[in-house]
Amino acid sequence: MTGVVCGIFYFSLVTIIMLFDAVAVPDRPAVWTPLVIALFPMVYIDKMYKYGIEELIAIIIYAIIAFFNKEPELYTRELYMLVAAYVLSMLSAHIILVMRSREGLAMIELKELSSLDKLTHVLNKDALMQRMESHYEHKKPEESCAMLMIDLDNFKDVNDNLGHDSGDRLLERVGQLLIDNFRAYDIIGRYGGDEFVVLMPKMNDMTILETRCRTLQMFMTDINLGNGQPFTASIGAIIDGGNHSCNEIFRMADDALYKSKLTGKSRCTAWNIECIENPSKPVIIALTDENNDKAIGLCGVLSDEFEIVKTHNEDEALRYISQYHEHLELVAVNMSLVDESGIIIKYLKKRESFTHVPILAVASSPEESFQAKELGSDEVIMIDSEDELYKETVNRLIRM
Repeated sequence: MTGVVCGIFYFSLVTIIMLFDAVAVPDRPAVWTPLVIALFPMVYIDKMYKYGIEELIAIIIYAIIAFFNKEPELYTRELYMLVAAYVLSMLSAHIILVMRSREGLAMIELKELSSLDKLTHVLNKDALMQRMESHYEHKKPEESCAMLMIDLDNFKDVNDNLGHDSGDRLLERVGQLLIDNFRAYDIIGRYGGDEFVVLMPKMNDMTILETRCRTLQMFMTDINLGNGQPFTASIGAIIDGGNHSCNEIFRMADDALYKSKLTGKSRCTAWNIECIENPSKPVIIALTDENNDKAIGLCGVLSDEFEIVKTHNEDEALRYISQYHEHLELVAVNMSLVDESGIIIKYLKKRESFTHVPILAVASSPEESFQAKELGSDEVIMIDSEDELYKETVNRLIRM
């Protein structure tokens, strides 16, 4: 629309000038029309072929008007002047467009260089966040994608023991490793320090994603800086089903990475995040035996007041804990489904964003009760407790 308005303005201006030269002063040689034809590319930006068509139309219109108002000798001389002005105009248009294109390419190259991390040659933090947010703004709501957060294990030890030069070389090789092993249109960036982020558009296959993560970890161990020790990385990977914001998926990928770091080195936690609507009631995440809801007090009294999300293993529970982050009121855990490390309880107690969430542990034996207390559960009740005790305990925990 802007181009059309500008074109109409300039064409109207040229028409007025041509009428002045051809009609208002028919006995004098045209001065303004050849000048406008010659200078047109300097004041109006357009494509080369459009310049030629626009100015050719203007010359034809002037030739028709002047034919009826100018003397034949003067008319012939002016046609020669217009042709000369036209040739000069095309030459100047070519030179100007070449200069503008070079300047534009230089600006694009400068912008690309300023968006890259100088050490790893992937996107820096600001450019990474902008590109990811832009992708989420323009992608279709139902379109899935994957996000990986990659953190180098014990990177501080590399700097302390091998020196910062070795640390820089490690980061540089990891950056090149990411560029070589992901698709050309994947968004790869260094989030900060030894942490990298990869956004994979149109990725919805968990098997492929997990294979990609394991392959990346395998290549990491091949990096050799001369100390003979293999380098490892922990990864948090998310497949977004389609109805989450960039910030939500970024947060959940970070939660998945935290679980990987908590369970050991060179681990990968991959979650498939489903499309869910915001709950209308506070949420209780329940880690429970599929055949025994009683173990966490899933009675009618609780389900009336809360939306209870049942899970059957610790990884699934942590995935829902991350997904329902803003609506989470309580986590209820059947201790018979908790392994010796108690990863779900450790996670909630150590992860700062979840320390406010109370944990209700349900034990079926004194040993499980002792384990729950050792891990830091806020309340422990026995599996055969009355429904009313479940309700009182839950209400007390939520008011903490």
